[in-house]
Amino acid sequence: MTEDSGATAITHGRPRGRRLSGCLWAVIGAVVALALLLAAVALFGGSLLSRWSLFETETVDRTGPSVLKQLEDIEEFHAATGYFETVVDLEKDTEHLPGWISGERILYVGKGEVDAVVDFSGLGEQSVTVSEDGSTVEVSLPEPVLDEPSLDVEESYVVEHDRGLADRFKGSELEAEAQKKAVEQMREAASGGDTGMVQRAEHNTTAMLESLLGAAGFETVEVTYDAKG
Repeated sequence: MTEDSGATAITHGRPRGRRLSGCLWAVIGAVVALALLLAAVALFGGSLLSRWSLFETETVDRTGPSVLKQLEDIEEFHAATGYFETVVDLEKDTEHLPGWISGERILYVGKGEVDAVVDFSGLGEQSVTVSEDGSTVEVSLPEPVLDEPSLDVEESYVVEHDRGLADRFKGSELEAEAQKKAVEQMREAASGGDTGMVQRAEHNTTAMLESLLGAAGFETVEVTYDAKG
């Protein structure tokens, strides 16, 4: 029994020595690592830490010239689009001859769209005003104007095209004339006050600038429109 008890004591004593040695080396390793880290900081200064910093600051330029450059880059903003459909009825008659012999008539349905555009390319320094505390920006823009109508040739179509006997064997330009007429009618319809395209364009442009400049840090964005441009 005595011999078994001594053997047991020796067996338990050896692992304690190994654990103590391992802890000592761990402490030494930590001290060395800390010393290397301090040496790196002393050598490279704050540049290394600032590169990896999670709290790195970013400088945002909210001065008038900076905002002006940002707006000029937009150039043209298509702020609203109107879709139009018009019917064109054109007829060409030959004097003293019935239509079935000489004459031509076309019924054409034209479809297309017209954009209301705001021009940002001509802005000047007086177009942008930033408050002293940088919280408010005022932008003065030209009033939206209607762009040229765009006729959708694929969606437009000829309903009827009648030609006299004498005209069936030669080329016809009546369809091209009908397309031009359709564009004219769409332009007139778009410029009518009841479409409200200019008002919608102003509303959409203001909303766009509030989002754009608000993201730049401005708390208040005021937009005015000058009919004279």
